Amino acid sequence: MKRLLLLFGTIGWLHADTKINNEVLDQLIQLLENDSATQSLIISNDERIIHEYYANNYSQNNLATSWSIAKTFYAALIGVAIQQDLIDYSDLEKPISYFVPELKLDSKSDITLYNILAMKTGLEITEYLNEEMFFSINNLDFAMNVDPKEEQGNVYEYNNVNTMLLNPIIESIFGLTPHEVLISEIFNPLNIKDYGLWKDSAGNDMTYYGVDLRPIDFMKFAHLVMNKGKQNGVQIIDEKFMFDSIQPISRGTGEWFGLHWSVRKFNESKTLVGLEVTDGQTMFLIPEERLAMVRFTKYFHNPDKGHQVKFGPLEYLLWMPYSWIKYITTLVAAETAPGVEPVDDPSINFPDTKSLGVSELNCPFTAPDECYGVSKIQDLFFGLGESATTLK
Repeated sequence: MKRLLLLFGTIGWLHADTKINNEVLDQLIQLLENDSATQSLIISNDERIIHEYYANNYSQNNLATSWSIAKTFYAALIGVAIQQDLIDYSDLEKPISYFVPELKLDSKSDITLYNILAMKTGLEITEYLNEEMFFSINNLDFAMNVDPKEEQGNVYEYNNVNTMLLNPIIESIFGLTPHEVLISEIFNPLNIKDYGLWKDSAGNDMTYYGVDLRPIDFMKFAHLVMNKGKQNGVQIIDEKFMFDSIQPISRGTGEWFGLHWSVRKFNESKTLVGLEVTDGQTMFLIPEERLAMVRFTKYFHNPDKGHQVKFGPLEYLLWMPYSWIKYITTLVAAETAPGVEPVDDPSINFPDTKSLGVSELNCPFTAPDECYGVSKIQDLFFGLGESATTLK
């Protein structure tokens, strides 16, 4: 552990003059583009696009959906609040009840903002990593009623509820909804104009999933992180917060976890940070070599239906055990047979990255190092740069 502290214990970030290993690049491209589920792939070096791909019937203007990559966007808003002096860095150690007074008498009232960001709240994990929250009418009410099962700060455990609890915290700090803050403080400075932000059936802003952007706009956010939270010379996200977010604070299964960011691989000179989430949506960075990659799988969504979740007839089944609901929804949103167009049911509306093809490289509920496809992607991306590195 001492080596980790030496490597990550300074606010200075390593920066490299990176030469691309073209053989590795070709292997990475071939692996991802041969997966029929891939909608888009963009790779950049020092903010220059070195490869950009869109599948047939898709273009740079088609939106992709984030799934849990959205978590990093909403966590970044806490860093924005620090940068704007709305809160101090030390306020990360304050309890959730400080920001959300209605939780003062709640069993989780003393859980700190830091432990929410670090996924060390000790909150109960219900079926399928709290996926059942997604299939509740009111996701915020669901999250507010989850109780701790153990003391905070002891154990890292990935939990969607943690990120949903950022919703009332962000609103308390800024006096605006999370979506309003994301648009004004992240999207506008990055000149992101084409987006969809999902709400649950009750109208609550989703903060643990549900950011729809053009792939190139996801890359803009990746570059913002790589630039220590700075855009065009303006500090948007507090630099220390951004730095701490991508450090290997807690050991998970096959990865480390920072403040809503995953650290997938590292050695003495570089780290691979980012997320590979539901159905293969991917955002990877190697800040020291200024390399970034975003990859998204085919998204089936009619934008005319808006971005509020609707379950249609499924709403009458939500009283069932979640394992039953999950089985039913896998049938509803199952991969369509080759050559057959998926049916767009006007009464149902939620992000769908299965109907147009399931990624053969993604392994649901599997540790990254135990999934061949994910491990291969990580290894290739980690080996993409051949760099001479200096500390700046």
